[in-house]
Amino acid sequence: MRPVAKFQFFSTSNISGGAKGIADVIQQWGDGKFVRDAAGATTIRRSGVAAAFDSQQYNVGPATEIVFDILEPVPGGQLQTQAKILETGSSLNFQCTLALGSDSGVLSPLVDLRSPRFIRNIINLGYEWYVAPGSERIFAKCFDVELKDVETLRTLMTAPQRRLPIIAVSELQGETLAGDIHERVSADTCGLAHTCRLSGEASWELTKLLGKEWSCYNGAIRLFWPFRLNRDDYRVHPLWTRDLLMRRTESEETARDRFRQELTERLIEASTFVADDAAFIRFEADKTHRAHDAERAHAGDDFKALADSYAAENDGLRAALDSSMKEVETLKQNVESLMIAFRSRERAEDALAPEESPPETVADAVDTAQKKLADTIAFAENIDEGIATLNSSAGPPDKVLRYLLKLGDLSRALQQGKSLGKSIPIWLRDENVDCSGESETVKGNKAARGRRTFKIGGENVYCEYHAKPSDGVAPDLCVRIYFAVADKALFIRIGYIGRHFD
Repeated sequence: MRPVAKFQFFSTSNISGGAKGIADVIQQWGDGKFVRDAAGATTIRRSGVAAAFDSQQYNVGPATEIVFDILEPVPGGQLQTQAKILETGSSLNFQCTLALGSDSGVLSPLVDLRSPRFIRNIINLGYEWYVAPGSERIFAKCFDVELKDVETLRTLMTAPQRRLPIIAVSELQGETLAGDIHERVSADTCGLAHTCRLSGEASWELTKLLGKEWSCYNGAIRLFWPFRLNRDDYRVHPLWTRDLLMRRTESEETARDRFRQELTERLIEASTFVADDAAFIRFEADKTHRAHDAERAHAGDDFKALADSYAAENDGLRAALDSSMKEVETLKQNVESLMIAFRSRERAEDALAPEESPPETVADAVDTAQKKLADTIAFAENIDEGIATLNSSAGPPDKVLRYLLKLGDLSRALQQGKSLGKSIPIWLRDENVDCSGESETVKGNKAARGRRTFKIGGENVYCEYHAKPSDGVAPDLCVRIYFAVADKALFIRIGYIGRHFD
């Protein structure tokens, strides 16, 4: 079995009877998922496939440990879930490990893993749960961050003792992707990350406090890894803009679910590098020593004499063990930090690690495009007039910028003098740019042609094509980019960026 996920937290509040309370939560979850027949065989309730669901309790002095071992088949292998609950009298510790085994023995099966439901139920029991000593509390919910809460979020983000990543989900026109991605991501990654929904005002305030390079706005989602080893490099904290999330689909629900899977995979993988809670290691050592003492006492004639003879030895071993465990824990935490930092620096194809921040407004998008494409595209002299009719977040702005940059690619392709092999709209659609040519009715209507004719480079230019970054939305959000194709440089000429014509 290969460990693929680890959930771990502890509490020092309301300890008495806590282990049983947590065990009841897991047992209730198991009763809903599995069925045990009269002969003791366990099957999955929904499918009837054989599985295993067992628990054991161990007591060493005042400490109690309850261990659940769950084994269930998945396509191509088995999924093993082990949950440990440890009540010591001074703390309540919980650890859950997921592991995969393959039927082929080579590659682990491909399984969409998420935080088990009982994790959320345990966190919601009412204890004050912490990730590790000296670190932050964890909760089983998504936090709504309004303007008044930004400073609290900023403090958590920059805290050097923070152990869990923060998932920041921003709004576009008051809504997150599909309306509920923040809630679903929070459930998927419960115990592995903090999830926050940023209001529009909160997004802009956070941008003002931290700088644009750390931004998350206009429907974007950002993953802020712990800042221990990557405090000053904003590029290692991946950003998914709204346009990037929607790049391969028109359905927000499809984009939401695809992103949930990708993000959860990242956090599940990172969790395996977390150092084990030392409380469980100490308990295992105590359990082993108690077992050895019992064997020795049973073999001798005088239990008290034997117990006394080994007391000093046990004390010495405990002192040596504690020292070794502290050293091992420090080393494991260093490995954890290094591995998370390494993973955060990886450049996934569908995650944005920008050298520059996405545009905040349509005007920013156009300004950026004009600077980048000064020698590639000609813009109309009064281009700002149409932009002023739009909502500043129309498009959204990062999508408007992408469309303009793709028109720059088209201009360069035409400049090479080679045939595109397809019409302009089809070439752009292949580049994920929605574009249409004007109808024959418009072309033959003098007034309609006049409305689509713009002053570019001192000439009146009829723009027969229009790109459509957004459609089917309110008028001030419905962006159109009208452009023409010339037979000499500059080959693409943009006459209008603004609202859809009535």
